[in-house]
Amino acid sequence: MSETLRRDAALVDPIPRPRSGPFTVRTRPEIDQVVLLDNGKPNSMRILRRTQELLRARGVDVKEEIRSKPFAGVPVDSELLGMLAQERGLLLCGVHD
Repeated sequence: MSETLRRDAALVDPIPRPRSGPFTVRTRPEIDQVVLLDNGKPNSMRILRRTQELLRARGVDVKEEIRSKPFAGVPVDSELLGMLAQERGLLLCGVHD
């Protein structure tokens, strides 16, 4: 192969990936509140309820409602994602392996 062909060759990704539009990421919550999300793993809700209790005992404002996914093997659906995007506190998703 000539040097010209090697220089002009482009790699093609065999796995097409969707491209997202622009988005913003907050590195600090707008308000001092913790928002919990149950990711559907076994005992996750139990662990998050205990987390809620411990944080409140330390004076941390934790939202009462814990939203949840049906089970860990699925991504967050667009409706829940939209609701979470409206939250202004610190979002904690748990539990993980």
